[in-house]
Amino acid sequence: MEKIHDYLRGVKTHPNAEIVYSAVKKDIPTITLATVYRNLNKMSECGEILRLEVNGEYRFDGNNCMHQHSICRKCGEIIDFFDDKLSKAVLSKFNGKGFDPQTVCITYYGLCKKCRK
Repeated sequence: MEKIHDYLRGVKTHPNAEIVYSAVKKDIPTITLATVYRNLNKMSECGEILRLEVNGEYRFDGNNCMHQHSICRKCGEIIDFFDDKLSKAVLSKFNGKGFDPQTVCITYYGLCKKCRK
């Protein structure tokens, strides 16, 4: 699990499980795709990584600090944005009647520069 986490923290591309598997397999030749899927799901459920659904597939982000994503509806490109003030403002305005939110996920959907042309 550590190699998977290390790989995700070292990339900014939001890879899917197959890409993670190909990268980690170089260091751990005996690892299986099922093991990678299981560990990615476990890490995302525990909040160690983020899991994003893009065009029907899961993509993973090793940066679990509060930040925003923009996702292109056409090509699936994911771009990170780091606007701490925005996340804090959304959290401060939450009125969940007894619920104490600790984080927020903000995702913008649209078209990237390349797909707009």
